Amino acid sequence: MKQLKIAGPSVAAGLCSVLFILCTQPADAQTRRQPNTVQLTCEQTHDLIKRFGAINLKSGDVRFDRYVSSRNSCFSNQTLRTTNVPTKDQPKCPVQICVDPRSSNN
Repeated sequence: MKQLKIAGPSVAAGLCSVLFILCTQPADAQTRRQPNTVQLTCEQTHDLIKRFGAINLKSGDVRFDRYVSSRNSCFSNQTLRTTNVPTKDQPKCPVQICVDPRSSNN
């Protein structure tokens, strides 16, 4: 019986660790499978953004960004800016991103 009492906290700590790892896995897996705008039409890209309100999309081999449908998806100190991403049917499909107006590289 003493072993069970000693093992109790260890088992609980182990279960908490496993739950933490399991909870973080879907986010990691989602990052690898994000839609790539190059494989979508401009309209499909807009539909995804509109459906989710804000979505992280891949646009090319190494570029990832968060695209939004409205200012509501931005932090209070951010504004909207239109930028372009390549799509299957357009080299410059206009999309919106949230930017910090005080940042010089936005």
